[in-house]
Amino acid sequence: MEVRQRLAQAGVTAMCCGPGEHLKLIPGGLCGGVVKPEEFDYLHEMVVQEERVRNFCPGWEDGVDGANGISITVILKYGKDWMKKEILKPLLLGQEVCALAITEAYAGSDVASLRTTAVKDASGEHYVINGTKKWITGGAYCSWYVTACRTGGKSHGGISMILVPKSGQVKYNVIKTKYSSSAGTAFLMYEDVVVPTRNLFQDEGKGFQMIMSNFNHERWFICVNNIARARKCTEEVFKWAMQRKVFGQKLVEQPVIREKLAQMFSALETNTALLYQITHTMNSIGTQGADLGGRIALLKYGVTRACHLVGDNAVQILGGRGVTRTGMGRIVETFHRFYKVPSIYGGSEEIMADLAVRMAVKGFPQEARL
Repeated sequence: MEVRQRLAQAGVTAMCCGPGEHLKLIPGGLCGGVVKPEEFDYLHEMVVQEERVRNFCPGWEDGVDGANGISITVILKYGKDWMKKEILKPLLLGQEVCALAITEAYAGSDVASLRTTAVKDASGEHYVINGTKKWITGGAYCSWYVTACRTGGKSHGGISMILVPKSGQVKYNVIKTKYSSSAGTAFLMYEDVVVPTRNLFQDEGKGFQMIMSNFNHERWFICVNNIARARKCTEEVFKWAMQRKVFGQKLVEQPVIREKLAQMFSALETNTALLYQITHTMNSIGTQGADLGGRIALLKYGVTRACHLVGDNAVQILGGRGVTRTGMGRIVETFHRFYKVPSIYGGSEEIMADLAVRMAVKGFPQEARL
């Protein structure tokens, strides 16, 4: 809690939510005034996101501000005035935590299939929410849940977003995943949770559009985080290859090792170039755009595939140290244990690949022929 608050008071949580007026709510300025709120852009956020993962403790990183980073953005974009006045500042200063509660055991990437319901009571002034959510980052210790509920019929048109406060009717169980439980990943149970209708984001039936628009920023910073992790992992094994001696010569003198390093270098530089291009575009048009969603999806697919290659090659180069949690192999072992997680959250690899191609098909000129 203390670490979260100290980082938040330096502006880290606010900066991880992107540019905007909310940056002016940090009393001491951003990192003590290193950059002015009105000058802050997505390139600045990219640097912040890279630095926050440098210590290679992914569970701790998500525990500090992972939940707030993907839920506060919904409040900033779609929250009512009272939400921004009453709860935004405590969240940005690390005094409270907010979780984004969308995924269910029955609905992961297929968001339109979610089953959690929100039904108005007889007075019409409250929603009664029932259902479950699964794999919710920060769900074990948050004060608020930005919750996707079904207020209407089937499919995406019946989904709404509601801000649910912590209460005895919202129960949770911690889920132990491949990384630390400090991320607070939880299974949530909503049992007749009564919430005022004023907690609805915008109008009923608008939830699916909010979820989709929020995904672009989330997927973008997932890419930033994991390119930074993969680069650090590659740096570790490059150092090792330059100092380790086998069969009377340095490891890097072996052609098979140089090929593995070349594969890692190529994957990193290719994805980094696309990341920079997309980030520059975001500075011009924001996180929404005609083709931005498809490009970010393609980037996420490329980055998670690159992480698979980097993790596999790194362990092979480092040998026994690559599967040892301490000492010289800590970075590589952590990366190899964790790298599959980002290929699932924020949209699975298969969904990202499909989205990118579907966007390309949508924009394909009908008159084009071989």
